[in-house]
Amino acid sequence: ETAITLRPDNILPLVNTSLAYARLGDSVKAEAKLKQALVIDPDSAEANFNMGLLKAEQNDFTEAEKYLRAALKTDSNFPEAAYYLAILISKENLDESVTLCRKAYKLRPRDARYAYTLAFYLRQQGQIDDAIEILQKLVKQQPDYSDASMLLRALYEEKKKP
Repeated sequence: ETAITLRPDNILPLVNTSLAYARLGDSVKAEAKLKQALVIDPDSAEANFNMGLLKAEQNDFTEAEKYLRAALKTDSNFPEAAYYLAILISKENLDESVTLCRKAYKLRPRDARYAYTLAFYLRQQGQIDDAIEILQKLVKQQPDYSDASMLLRALYEEKKKP
């Protein structure tokens, strides 16, 4: 709050204060700070991203999608925005979800969430071999990631591979 008072034109303190309020469970104040940030810079990837997450927590998925898309429009190399948008739209648009997961995975190939989620959606698309390849890399990098191992095993069984 002091940083905002000192520099009311700087959005970073507004976004950070919003995060603090969100962690305290005060989504009303968190949203108010993000709205302030977006008035200053409507194209802020960080403010749009955090507003998208906040709206998703509030079960306002239409608004969440709008803000996450805005974050990606500003910063097309924002893996977290691509990842969360992919999850959000997966039931309505599996193809776009796979594209977004692929983007997040390519930007951060060592992030287990991105790899696993991409493999999960590839399986839903019927791209079992691609899913297996991603999971094999993931299990090799992080052998203790049990969800990846279980999904890989299920895919091997589907393909009738030992």
